[in-house]
Amino acid sequence: MQCKVNSACVNEMLILLLTIISGCPSSPELIPQPISDFSLEHIDELIENGENLRALPLIASRDRDGKYTEGRYMRALEGLGDEWEEARKVKDWRKSLMYLRSFRTLGEEKRISEISEQDLLLEGVYSYLDANASGAALALIQSELELDSIDAKDRENLARRFELLGYKQFVSELRGKSRTEAPGLESSIDGTVTVWVNRGIKLVGNVGVPDRGIGSGFFIDPEGYLLTNYHVIESMVDPTYQGYSRLFVKTDDETGNRIPAKVIGWDRNLDLALLKTEMEVPYVLTYSNKELPPLGSTVYAIGSPGGLAKTLTSGTVSAYPRSIQPMAGSLQIDVPINPGNSGGPLLNKDGEVIGVVFAGVLSYEGVNFAIPGAYIKKLVPLLFEGGEVQLPWLGLSAWDATGRIKVTYVAPDSPAADAGLLPDDVIDVIDGFQFSGIREVQEYLLSRTPGTLISIDWLRMGERADGIAALGVRPSIPLETALMNDARENLITPLFGLKVQRINGYGLNKRYRITSVLPGSVADEAGFRAGDSFLLRRWIHDEEDDVVVIQMVLKGRRAGFLESAIQIATHLNINTIL
Repeated sequence: MQCKVNSACVNEMLILLLTIISGCPSSPELIPQPISDFSLEHIDELIENGENLRALPLIASRDRDGKYTEGRYMRALEGLGDEWEEARKVKDWRKSLMYLRSFRTLGEEKRISEISEQDLLLEGVYSYLDANASGAALALIQSELELDSIDAKDRENLARRFELLGYKQFVSELRGKSRTEAPGLESSIDGTVTVWVNRGIKLVGNVGVPDRGIGSGFFIDPEGYLLTNYHVIESMVDPTYQGYSRLFVKTDDETGNRIPAKVIGWDRNLDLALLKTEMEVPYVLTYSNKELPPLGSTVYAIGSPGGLAKTLTSGTVSAYPRSIQPMAGSLQIDVPINPGNSGGPLLNKDGEVIGVVFAGVLSYEGVNFAIPGAYIKKLVPLLFEGGEVQLPWLGLSAWDATGRIKVTYVAPDSPAADAGLLPDDVIDVIDGFQFSGIREVQEYLLSRTPGTLISIDWLRMGERADGIAALGVRPSIPLETALMNDARENLITPLFGLKVQRINGYGLNKRYRITSVLPGSVADEAGFRAGDSFLLRRWIHDEEDDVVVIQMVLKGRRAGFLESAIQIATHLNINTIL
């Protein structure tokens, strides 16, 4: 199975979609909601319920605005201290890390000075090793820890444990030696499998044919854990899928043996899934310890195009980053990719993993994409936790504006709303770091757990402001959730790039004046300009394809303000969400 991206034909696809859904009824308008509840009653309720991480940003926002909170900060802080003690008592290293980072954001590190962030990360490494999840332990070290910062005793202890598990190259690194034994491509091929999903029989016309999905995967742990793409195994975990679905892996085409597998964890945003098999693992692939491969460097993909197992193809790195997925950036490669390659490893010349193949452009030869290895290593420990991965989010949409991150939308009752952010604010600093674009912020947030407090500095009409936010859990499609909880006119800017001002009208017959158009947005490419006005006639949300369409009567300056009927469409799962 392969997810095909045909960006060159997006407009044609949307036109076709409009034809199909033009008769779909539009849902009723929603009443605008307050962006967040800063009342003392709400803060008291959160503190009473032990939701101190939610209460503290609201308290900070009231204090910033000069509003009275009467000791509530100290009450919430004491409650947070109790939560920290409980997390330490049960040795929950991940929650402990969340509280440690939150205390640091508040400037209250002295309350937990006996332990460091590195101590907790090492706790996590040892807990994964004790649970026979060495693949998670390795990824946690490589994504979060600097080997030079680990003391000699721990390094040697870890080296012994990883040595027993066969991680020769990584053991060399732990002991301060160079990677002398590159696995090579031939060995790496042995660590790949065909992922096979049997969905029974489907009807094509009046004929029943087998409904099978084919992808690729590769082992990352000697206990039988392997990585693939989420879209390959989606029917196994999608609660809306009601049909038959069984998951197997095949190690070769000769025997045809099918080995049962189960899904352990998955993430829709980065299109990754962790599977588990009960079999003897022939070879475990290792991650590259280097940064992104340079443009033009030779890379290799191993997969099962058309079901032909262990097929090796090669090509070069064409570009990075590409905004293909909802979060972060993708590697563009010209390695030959076909249906069945999805989920297979992308390797360097030494046979080390530098990415996971996930998509190709159907209409163009040699335009294919892979998830970079840095994101994979961050997600693997979370996949080992089981179930759907909970990624953090701030609850806003933003736009890259010449090196500035400008807020275009804030979801009601989101972490960003609790912090006090508003549309048109310009984010300047997060946790003391300056970021020049949305992708950089997304990458930073991937290293944080939902619930963690972060500090934010922003500019509002030239004036500086600051606040704190408790990161929430990112919805599968954030703006789809926003459609159900906010007024539609608030979503015109993040979805279409139109900043508007209502002139008159009611219901779905409102007239708006366009005050500005975001460069490079759907509206910009469609030719909308500031000063145009339009009557909004219909709003259509196609849930099956995650597309939103608006139909309007436009009075454009370029057309001499003559009225013309126009409709524009956009996908809901956009990549401007933080």
